[in-house]
Amino acid sequence: MMRRCSLHAALLAVLCLPLAPALAQVPPQAPAVRDALAALPPERRAEVAALQRRLDALSPDERSALQARREAWDALPPGEQGALRERWQAWQALPVAERRQLQDAAHAFAALDADARAALRARFDALDESERHGWLLGPGLGADYTRLHALIAQVPGHERAPLLAALRALPAQARADLAVLAVRTPPQAREELRIALLATPPASRAAWLRRQVAP
Repeated sequence: MMRRCSLHAALLAVLCLPLAPALAQVPPQAPAVRDALAALPPERRAEVAALQRRLDALSPDERSALQARREAWDALPPGEQGALRERWQAWQALPVAERRQLQDAAHAFAALDADARAALRARFDALDESERHGWLLGPGLGADYTRLHALIAQVPGHERAPLLAALRALPAQARADLAVLAVRTPPQAREELRIALLATPPASRAAWLRRQVAP
């Protein structure tokens, strides 16, 4: 499992990490952009301000290179932009520890010879599309995505972040118990399972799941 997780973490990192410079382009701050920034939570505004300072510190050559990347982005078909944007948003949603894990995996992947990288990428590409997509959730949940897919796939947007945070906080055995419950639970009752899980205090969730599986 660890080798499998490392493989997919490396490939996920290779897919996601290069997107940061391409998607971090800050267009001229038209009024609509300024209004959008003003509506952000304070921590997100601070991140944008830090990015702006980094951009302001670029040399003319670096600015030219950045502009070229911006133009390359604008030239991409909308579907490809959407796929890249989804990966970037998935990266932003990952906990800091998992981002670091993926960065380490990406460095290890880059250190491999070309044949080894191609072989790993071929193995990743051979996965079912749903499983590849599941790895966007990071090395922790990505490894369990196929087992938890039934519980995660149809979650309403406003419930997704709390559910993913709860799943990331569960120990391995508790996630395995939840996977069993997700399979046992009829589709029409899975929302009730999610609600019950989130309503249980975090410190009690593992024990609660164990009781549901083996009362």
